[in-house]
Amino acid sequence: MVKGNESAALFGGSFDPPHLGHREILRRLSAHSGIDRIIVMPAWLNPFKERSHASAEQRLAWCRRVFDLPGVTVSDWEIRQKRPVYTVETWKALRSEGVPLRTLVIGSDNLPTIRQWQEFERLDDEAVWIVATREGTRPDLSPLREAELLPVEVPVSSTMIRRGEGLDYLDPRIRDEVIETYHLKTTKEHH
Repeated sequence: MVKGNESAALFGGSFDPPHLGHREILRRLSAHSGIDRIIVMPAWLNPFKERSHASAEQRLAWCRRVFDLPGVTVSDWEIRQKRPVYTVETWKALRSEGVPLRTLVIGSDNLPTIRQWQEFERLDDEAVWIVATREGTRPDLSPLREAELLPVEVPVSSTMIRRGEGLDYLDPRIRDEVIETYHLKTTKEHH
């Protein structure tokens, strides 16, 4: 039963691979007073990308292991569609199932193309945006009707990890699998 004032957040992405920066975003969101639960939604394939480097099933399994935090659910809804899914489609589907979505969580790297998102105006009308930033960046939030910044000082991205950088920011529970999946060379790292 959904309480009338309950509020859920949607945090989608490729998570190719998931890392401790993503986990820190979730940890910080869990402490946010306006959010009761967070739905992490790994994409089958991001509509703006041609491919993922790890399979959808592998990324889903990693997310389930790494994002084992109170109030966080990892959903396979987009992966079960077996095609690229636009955020607005997921938003509408979850809300029609009674999920009290009010917040959309994105990384600041999405802002330059945000107006190109399918039905951006609808999302912007219905959602409060939380924009996660890394390393002191101050992105322009002006394209968004209602938004707040969530500074996350974890200097890593999935792209860096796929290049073999920042491996210290992988959760130890998936580190060996990630290294094997992306054929990374391992050297002892310090940060």
